[in-house]
Amino acid sequence: MFAEAAPHVLSVLLGAHGAGAAPIPGSPLDAYEKHVTYDSGVHRIARLMALISYVLMVVAVVLGAVLRMRWFQRIVNRPTVYGAHMTIALAALIFGGVHGVTFRYQPVWEIGAHELVVPFTGGLQRVPVGFGILGTELGIAVGCSVWLQRRLGYRRWLRFHQLGYAAFALVWLHIFTVHPEPRHFDRVAVTVAAGAGTCLFVFMTRVLPSESRLRRRVFDNDPGSAR
Repeated sequence: MFAEAAPHVLSVLLGAHGAGAAPIPGSPLDAYEKHVTYDSGVHRIARLMALISYVLMVVAVVLGAVLRMRWFQRIVNRPTVYGAHMTIALAALIFGGVHGVTFRYQPVWEIGAHELVVPFTGGLQRVPVGFGILGTELGIAVGCSVWLQRRLGYRRWLRFHQLGYAAFALVWLHIFTVHPEPRHFDRVAVTVAAGAGTCLFVFMTRVLPSESRLRRRVFDNDPGSAR
Protein backbone atom coordinates (compact mmCIF):
# COMPACT_ATOMS: atom_id res chain seq x y z
CA MET A 1 0.00 0.00 0.00
CA PHE A 2 2.71 2.48 1.01
CA ALA A 3 4.86 1.49 -1.97
CA GLU A 4 1.98 2.42 -4.26
CA ALA A 5 1.22 5.62 -2.36
CA ALA A 6 4.77 6.99 -2.33
CA PRO A 7 5.08 7.84 -6.06
CA HIS A 8 1.68 9.54 -6.12
CA VAL A 9 2.37 11.65 -3.01
CA LEU A 10 5.87 12.51 -4.24
CA SER A 11 4.58 13.68 -7.60
CA VAL A 12 1.99 15.87 -5.88
CA LEU A 13 4.49 17.40 -3.46
CA LEU A 14 6.89 18.16 -6.30
CA GLY A 15 4.10 19.63 -8.39
CA ALA A 16 4.59 17.27 -11.32
CA HIS A 17 1.94 18.60 -13.67
CA GLY A 18 3.12 18.86 -17.23
CA ALA A 19 1.50 20.72 -20.07
CA GLY A 20 -1.50 18.97 -21.49
CA ALA A 21 -1.83 16.78 -18.41
CA ALA A 22 -4.98 14.77 -17.85
CA PRO A 23 -7.81 16.50 -15.96
CA ILE A 24 -8.04 16.09 -12.20
CA PRO A 25 -9.84 12.80 -11.50
CA GLY A 26 -13.37 13.48 -10.34
CA SER A 27 -13.35 17.09 -11.58
CA PRO A 28 -15.97 18.66 -13.88
CA LEU A 29 -13.55 18.40 -16.82
CA ASP A 30 -12.98 14.73 -16.06
CA ALA A 31 -16.74 14.16 -16.00
CA TYR A 32 -17.11 16.05 -19.29
CA GLU A 33 -14.49 13.92 -21.02
CA LYS A 34 -16.09 10.75 -19.68
CA HIS A 35 -19.55 11.99 -20.73
CA VAL A 36 -20.80 11.67 -17.15
CA THR A 37 -23.14 14.06 -15.36
CA TYR A 38 -21.49 16.36 -12.81
CA ASP A 39 -23.61 17.89 -10.04
CA SER A 40 -22.15 21.26 -9.05
CA GLY A 41 -24.51 21.47 -6.06
CA VAL A 42 -23.10 18.26 -4.60
CA HIS A 43 -19.61 19.64 -5.21
CA ARG A 44 -20.36 22.82 -3.24
CA ILE A 45 -21.83 20.85 -0.34
CA ALA A 46 -18.83 18.49 -0.25
CA ARG A 47 -16.38 21.40 -0.34
CA LEU A 48 -18.19 23.29 2.42
CA MET A 49 -18.43 20.21 4.65
CA ALA A 50 -14.71 19.57 4.16
CA LEU A 51 -13.71 23.11 5.13
CA ILE A 52 -15.96 23.14 8.20
CA SER A 53 -14.69 19.73 9.31
CA TYR A 54 -11.07 20.81 8.90
CA VAL A 55 -11.52 24.02 10.90
CA LEU A 56 -13.38 22.17 13.66
CA MET A 57 -10.66 19.52 13.78
CA VAL A 58 -8.01 22.20 14.27
CA VAL A 59 -10.05 23.75 17.09
CA ALA A 60 -10.52 20.33 18.70
CA VAL A 61 -6.76 19.68 18.62
CA VAL A 62 -6.06 23.08 20.19
CA LEU A 63 -8.67 22.56 22.91
CA GLY A 64 -7.22 19.13 23.63
CA ALA A 65 -3.83 20.73 24.19
CA VAL A 66 -5.39 23.43 26.38
CA LEU A 67 -7.05 20.71 28.42
CA ARG A 68 -3.91 18.63 28.81
CA MET A 69 -1.47 21.49 29.38
CA ARG A 70 -3.88 23.28 31.74
CA TRP A 71 -3.60 26.55 29.87
CA PHE A 72 -6.02 29.31 30.88
CA GLN A 73 -7.32 27.18 33.76
CA ARG A 74 -7.64 30.31 35.89
CA ILE A 75 -9.88 31.90 33.27
CA VAL A 76 -12.03 28.98 32.07
CA ASN A 77 -12.83 25.99 34.24
CA ARG A 78 -11.75 22.52 33.11
CA PRO A 79 -15.22 20.95 32.57
CA THR A 80 -16.10 23.76 30.13
CA VAL A 81 -12.96 23.15 28.06
CA TYR A 82 -13.54 19.38 28.18
CA GLY A 83 -17.13 19.73 26.99
CA ALA A 84 -16.11 22.07 24.16
CA HIS A 85 -13.30 19.71 23.12
CA MET A 86 -15.62 16.70 22.96
CA THR A 87 -18.46 18.55 21.21
CA ILE A 88 -16.27 20.16 18.57
CA ALA A 89 -14.37 16.92 17.90
CA LEU A 90 -17.68 15.10 17.40
CA ALA A 91 -18.93 17.86 15.08
CA ALA A 92 -15.70 17.64 13.04
CA LEU A 93 -16.20 13.90 12.54
CA ILE A 94 -19.85 14.38 11.57
CA PHE A 95 -19.06 17.05 8.99
CA GLY A 96 -16.21 14.88 7.68
CA GLY A 97 -18.58 11.94 7.36
CA VAL A 98 -21.13 14.03 5.47
CA HIS A 99 -18.33 15.22 3.18
CA GLY A 100 -17.53 11.63 2.28
CA VAL A 101 -21.13 10.51 1.81
CA THR A 102 -21.85 13.34 -0.65
CA PHE A 103 -19.52 11.69 -3.18
CA ARG A 104 -21.96 8.81 -3.49
CA TYR A 105 -24.21 11.29 -5.29
CA GLN A 106 -21.49 12.49 -7.69
CA PRO A 107 -21.70 10.04 -10.65
CA VAL A 108 -18.14 10.56 -11.89
CA TRP A 109 -16.63 9.28 -8.62
CA GLU A 110 -18.46 5.92 -8.65
CA ILE A 111 -18.02 5.46 -4.90
CA GLY A 112 -20.10 2.98 -2.96
CA ALA A 113 -20.46 2.12 0.72
CA HIS A 114 -17.51 -0.28 0.58
CA GLU A 115 -15.15 2.34 -0.85
CA LEU A 116 -16.25 4.83 1.82
CA VAL A 117 -15.52 2.42 4.67
CA VAL A 118 -12.41 0.51 3.57
CA PRO A 119 -9.40 2.78 2.90
CA PHE A 120 -7.49 2.58 -0.40
CA THR A 121 -10.12 0.49 -2.20
CA GLY A 122 -11.69 3.13 -4.43
CA GLY A 123 -10.89 3.27 -8.12
CA LEU A 124 -10.66 7.05 -8.42
CA GLN A 125 -7.87 8.84 -6.52
CA ARG A 126 -7.49 5.74 -4.40
CA VAL A 127 -4.50 6.94 -2.34
CA PRO A 128 -5.63 10.53 -1.52
CA VAL A 129 -9.15 9.38 -0.72
CA GLY A 130 -7.73 6.53 1.35
CA PHE A 131 -5.81 9.04 3.47
CA GLY A 132 -9.06 10.85 4.26
CA ILE A 133 -10.98 7.70 5.11
CA LEU A 134 -8.18 6.33 7.28
CA GLY A 135 -7.80 9.66 9.09
CA THR A 136 -11.53 9.93 9.76
CA GLU A 137 -11.78 6.35 11.02
CA LEU A 138 -8.74 6.82 13.25
CA GLY A 139 -10.36 9.99 14.62
CA ILE A 140 -13.53 8.03 15.37
CA ALA A 141 -11.51 5.35 17.17
CA VAL A 142 -9.70 8.02 19.22
CA GLY A 143 -13.01 9.61 20.16
CA CYS A 144 -14.65 6.32 21.12
CA SER A 145 -11.67 5.40 23.30
CA VAL A 146 -12.98 7.84 25.92
CA TRP A 147 -15.45 5.16 26.99
CA LEU A 148 -12.56 2.73 27.61
CA GLN A 149 -10.47 5.13 29.65
CA ARG A 150 -11.10 3.40 32.98
CA ARG A 151 -10.40 -0.06 31.58
CA LEU A 152 -7.22 0.96 29.79
CA GLY A 153 -5.88 3.18 32.56
CA TYR A 154 -5.26 6.87 32.10
CA ARG A 155 -1.67 6.73 30.84
CA ARG A 156 -2.31 3.94 28.34
CA TRP A 157 -5.47 5.66 27.14
CA LEU A 158 -3.63 8.97 26.80
CA ARG A 159 -1.02 7.38 24.52
CA PHE A 160 -3.79 6.06 22.28
CA HIS A 161 -5.67 9.35 22.42
CA GLN A 162 -2.58 11.13 21.11
CA LEU A 163 -3.12 9.29 17.82
CA GLY A 164 -5.51 12.17 17.16
CA TYR A 165 -2.43 14.00 15.82
CA ALA A 166 -1.89 11.16 13.34
CA ALA A 167 -5.56 11.36 12.33
CA PHE A 168 -5.15 15.08 11.62
CA ALA A 169 -1.97 14.42 9.61
CA LEU A 170 -3.80 11.87 7.45
CA VAL A 171 -6.68 14.27 6.85
CA TRP A 172 -4.18 16.99 5.91
CA LEU A 173 -2.52 14.61 3.43
CA HIS A 174 -5.95 13.91 1.94
CA ILE A 175 -6.68 17.62 1.51
CA PHE A 176 -3.24 18.38 0.12
CA THR A 177 -3.10 15.52 -2.40
CA VAL A 178 -6.69 15.11 -3.60
CA HIS A 179 -6.96 18.53 -5.30
CA PRO A 180 -4.43 21.22 -6.33
CA GLU A 181 -6.45 24.07 -4.76
CA PRO A 182 -4.71 23.89 -1.33
CA ARG A 183 -1.35 24.07 -3.11
CA HIS A 184 -2.10 27.47 -4.65
CA PHE A 185 -2.13 30.79 -2.86
CA ASP A 186 -5.76 31.56 -2.07
CA ARG A 187 -8.07 31.65 0.95
CA VAL A 188 -8.43 27.88 1.07
CA ALA A 189 -4.67 27.36 0.92
CA VAL A 190 -4.11 29.93 3.68
CA THR A 191 -6.76 28.24 5.85
CA VAL A 192 -5.25 24.79 5.32
CA ALA A 193 -1.72 26.04 5.98
CA ALA A 194 -2.74 28.01 9.07
CA GLY A 195 -4.56 25.02 10.52
CA ALA A 196 -1.63 22.69 9.85
CA GLY A 197 0.81 25.20 11.35
CA THR A 198 -1.32 25.60 14.46
CA CYS A 199 -1.58 21.85 15.03
CA LEU A 200 2.14 21.41 14.37
CA PHE A 201 2.91 24.07 16.98
CA VAL A 202 0.63 22.35 19.50
CA PHE A 203 2.21 18.98 18.74
CA MET A 204 5.74 20.34 19.17
CA THR A 205 4.69 21.93 22.45
CA ARG A 206 3.60 18.52 23.67
CA VAL A 207 6.71 16.75 22.38
CA LEU A 208 9.17 19.38 23.65
CA PRO A 209 7.98 20.37 27.13
CA SER A 210 9.02 23.71 28.60
CA GLU A 211 11.54 24.04 31.41
CA SER A 212 8.79 24.88 33.90
CA ARG A 213 6.97 21.65 33.06
CA LEU A 214 10.19 19.67 33.43
CA ARG A 215 10.85 21.24 36.82
CA ARG A 216 7.30 20.49 37.92
CA ARG A 217 7.65 16.88 36.74
CA VAL A 218 10.87 16.44 38.75
CA PHE A 219 9.19 18.00 41.78
CA ASP A 220 6.17 15.71 41.46
CA ASN A 221 8.41 12.64 41.20
CA ASP A 222 10.51 13.62 44.24
CA PRO A 223 9.56 11.31 47.15
CA GLY A 224 10.48 14.04 49.61
CA SER A 225 7.88 16.35 48.14
CA ALA A 226 4.98 14.14 49.18
CA ARG A 227 2.96 15.40 52.09
